Amino acid sequence: MNEIPIVGRTELWHPLFVHFPIALLILGTLVGLAYLICKKSGFAGNLRFTMSLLLWCGIVFFWIAFYTGNLAYSVEVRRICDPTVLKDHLKWAYISGALFSLAAFLDIIQKIWQNRINRFLSVLIISLMLIGSVSLGYDGHLGASLVYQQGAGVHKPASDCSDYK
Repeated sequence: MNEIPIVGRTELWHPLFVHFPIALLILGTLVGLAYLICKKSGFAGNLRFTMSLLLWCGIVFFWIAFYTGNLAYSVEVRRICDPTVLKDHLKWAYISGALFSLAAFLDIIQKIWQNRINRFLSVLIISLMLIGSVSLGYDGHLGASLVYQQGAGVHKPASDCSDYK
């Protein structure tokens, strides 16, 4: 018992990282929507900067969470009652990651091109973030199902999964 329990159990790394991108990316989306609404105000530049900062921090944590989720996949797929939920969770993580990564890429393009197609890119970036937030929310729902219903975390189902609905 001299070692730290989490070091040898890679399936425990995912829950440590997964909540950061959820908070950062959804908050970044809300700040982006506030930016679109308050674009003519004096603090619109601050909102735009904050949105970009939250997007970039969130996408870094997202891919860390994605990596740790892949580490946990091989362990958890053998424990849960319905492995299709885990596969759907992975699929929606790919979709969310693609949407937010595309938004981050377009954010760089917008910084480089500055005023050429600024309004269009702002709306496109925030639209991608909004769709990404919806897919991230559904992915989070699937993750919660894994933890609280399938046996990947808190709930431990019967060995024959008879209590699974």
